[in-house]
Amino acid sequence: MSMREKHLVVISVIMIFISLFTYSVKSYDISDPSFTNELIEEIDTPIIEPGNEGEMSITLKNPYPDDMKNITFTVNIYWYSYVDVDEDITEVEEPPVFDNGETSWVLDIRELSNDESKEEEYLIYTSKNTEEGVYSIRCKLEFSLRGEEEVMKSRGHFSSEEWEGARNSDGKINVTELNVSGILPESTFDVRDPVPRWPQYALGLITIVSGVLAVMFYFQEKYGSFPKLEKAFDNWTCKLQKLRSTLKKRFKKG
Repeated sequence: MSMREKHLVVISVIMIFISLFTYSVKSYDISDPSFTNELIEEIDTPIIEPGNEGEMSITLKNPYPDDMKNITFTVNIYWYSYVDVDEDITEVEEPPVFDNGETSWVLDIRELSNDESKEEEYLIYTSKNTEEGVYSIRCKLEFSLRGEEEVMKSRGHFSSEEWEGARNSDGKINVTELNVSGILPESTFDVRDPVPRWPQYALGLITIVSGVLAVMFYFQEKYGSFPKLEKAFDNWTCKLQKLRSTLKKRFKKG
């Protein structure tokens, strides 16, 4: 084999490897859960006392080998639940709102390169009359990838009938039936009054006092270290016994 032929073989092999690599990069499935589950890398939601505000943060990430461009990310407070109440946010009189005074917020991002992340923080405001309960947040992501326009939504954008109608025999969701490129996660946040602290403090105080008394009674019983404590305990014991006897006699007479 001549040198020219060897060079041609080497070039052919290199071209085959390049073609295989290029094909593997371009042939990935955009709706694959291994990608869509990483698009929203993190959602951190607050617990808000009525009348106050809380901060929610969401981190978007581009898990694809190609750049995501012209990104529009929409978050929407859409559902309210409390005990046996479930209703659309439009039925809540004074719902939580974002900075813009609305229950939805739109974020525009020009571009995210492969593995690049962007954290966005949102303030959620409530009024004194905001109903306590759990509020659900749904997401919508629109972007351009490899020159194609893609749309992804979370479960809350679909009715129960649409969702069940898109379910395959194996239980998986057919995104084509829902006219989206993928399914996004969603989240919730709570609006409620803080738990009163005094029961915790009272319980802690009782535990401490009980522990101290237990130690003191131990030393008194073993070494006689606290004679006044023993005397006080005996006095109270006698008083309780007298009270018990008095009550017992009264009940017998009755």
